Amino acid sequence: MKIFRHCVVLVFLGLAAGVAAQEGGQTEVPRGLWQTEPDSLGVFLLVRTRRCGSALCARVERAKNRAGYDAPSNAVGQKAFWAMRPQPDGSFYGEYRDARARRFLQSRVEVFGRKLRLRACDQTTCSETIWTLVQ
Repeated sequence: MKIFRHCVVLVFLGLAAGVAAQEGGQTEVPRGLWQTEPDSLGVFLLVRTRRCGSALCARVERAKNRAGYDAPSNAVGQKAFWAMRPQPDGSFYGEYRDARARRFLQSRVEVFGRKLRLRACDQTTCSETIWTLVQ
């Protein structure tokens, strides 16, 4: 029972430290290589996220076909999102470049473990995709 109390205290302290870091502008930027959902042809993108100041930025590194081979794409080398500012709830908000539709959308990024949820909206509709952490 004593061990249980210590575990609860440690979890509480960890959560409190995370909230304090977010409030102090120290939201952790989700860095890594993320795989997008495949499009209708089975092509998916590999997108590298990184910190740019206190914000979140990303660039498309590769495009792959459903067999896993490199696929030609104009998206490779392009910024996917940049200067996405941390929000009090731990998400990031800013502009996302939809590589397939070649348009810029207001977007929110949230990370849950090894999944990144991207919600992108234009003037009339919103779409949501899930990216998976590759490395």
